[in-house]
Amino acid sequence: MSKRILSGIVGLVCLLSGCRKAVNVETNHIPLFHFTTVMNWTGEPAGLVYDDELYHLFYQYNPSGNVFGNIHWGHAVSRDLFRWQRDSIALFPDSLGYLKSGSVVVDKENTSGFGSEMERPFLAFYTYANPDLSKTLFSAYSLDKGRTWIKQGEIDLPNPVECDLRNPHVSWYEEYGRWIMTVSSGSSVLFYASSDCKEWHFLSEFKDATSQGANWEGTDFFPMKVQGKEIKKWVLLVNMENGLGNGTPSTCYYIGDFDGTSFQITQTKELWLDYGKDNYAGSTFSGLNGDDRIFLGWMSCWEYANLLPTSVGRGNMIIPRRLGLVEEGRHYMLASVIPSGLSAFYADSCLVGPVKLSDENGLRKEFPYPGESFVMRLNFDNSDNRAIWKADNYGIRLKTRSGKVLTIGYQNELSYYYIDRSGLEIEPSVEGFEQLMGAGYRSETPVSDWLILFDQNSIELFASGGRVAMTSLCYPDDEFTTFELYAESGAVNLLKASIIQLKNELIK
Repeated sequence: MSKRILSGIVGLVCLLSGCRKAVNVETNHIPLFHFTTVMNWTGEPAGLVYDDELYHLFYQYNPSGNVFGNIHWGHAVSRDLFRWQRDSIALFPDSLGYLKSGSVVVDKENTSGFGSEMERPFLAFYTYANPDLSKTLFSAYSLDKGRTWIKQGEIDLPNPVECDLRNPHVSWYEEYGRWIMTVSSGSSVLFYASSDCKEWHFLSEFKDATSQGANWEGTDFFPMKVQGKEIKKWVLLVNMENGLGNGTPSTCYYIGDFDGTSFQITQTKELWLDYGKDNYAGSTFSGLNGDDRIFLGWMSCWEYANLLPTSVGRGNMIIPRRLGLVEEGRHYMLASVIPSGLSAFYADSCLVGPVKLSDENGLRKEFPYPGESFVMRLNFDNSDNRAIWKADNYGIRLKTRSGKVLTIGYQNELSYYYIDRSGLEIEPSVEGFEQLMGAGYRSETPVSDWLILFDQNSIELFASGGRVAMTSLCYPDDEFTTFELYAESGAVNLLKASIIQLKNELIK
């Protein structure tokens, strides 16, 4: 089975169409099933942990404005990853500055000694936005499941490279009977170990001289079994400020082996967790069992994060994604799927197909759920993907009442998935927002499966069993009123399409 993955960016020119209708952002652009604080600034995850059947999300938060600054650590909890209950602010700035992101773990065996048999402490690790403390890590602990914290001050940490340290990520590894911490430093990752989360010793440094990304930030490190096999590999996630394509902040990952001291990659190609423009600074929840890895990232991009066209809050999280390690020829890659719990919130649905799409025979219908968040599933016949009459370009266009267009498509000759939001023509215009990013992926499976999530201000695409994932913010000027399934320069068979309305009860 021949498959390949690549990345690409295509510059788009904004098309002019009609006059713009005013947007009521307070009602039109607040997501239902993505975490957001609604008001103010919601930044990247600062720590993710699962404990006592609750998912805990600690996140960067500005309680006094809707742009980056005055960063606190917010706190929210959920039982299903979709309905979140916001708690009070967890960690506050102090005389040293505001806290940057890091990680949070549950010390189940009280190795740190901060808790007791009855009180398992939460431990937080972070840095400060203070140039005088750029080479220093700090910690805090909580005895009430993350609601209030006691800061412990700086960690005595060897720094052999004498570089700035960022985004410490700590996890317990039963196989080695100790805590291991990864810390980004410039364009490398430092590995440390500890038995009590207090005294740390240096293990090794990982670099990738061939990486196209720079300014490494948050990391994550975990073992996974290859699906359907007994092979175990280690995955190192690295969030890069200057990452995919033209330097868009992106999450890269490496596959390799770990001997308890050093990480060695076993395949040279760097891969990306998401090929859209708006998924950054994420990691997985600590505390889950076995190979269960649920990833959560920040849905925004630093190119325009402070400029998004909304008068209320800015920033929300992506849809949570369960990661799996799959075999691709002689290599491995991560696949992202939506946790099955989302189906509990499905409401009405509409079915379309089968139909053969071509230049002369598109399918245009009224959108069944205008103004609503929805899930869309598309299955295209892929058994003839090399036929000379196969459509060069096909997909779906969502049109607003004023004629603005959001396109999700596939270029067959290039094997290129893309989301084109330039047709929405947001006002005021935001530099970089109309630039399209996509992922090239060729599959020989008989059916090409697409899963599309729209949630008021975002669109997410998952294709080929989650091997392709793309995330894009979008700000339609009005509700979608029509959709068009199309094919250009050839034909493609749409086997089945479904549009599923999501219940409004997900509003927080």
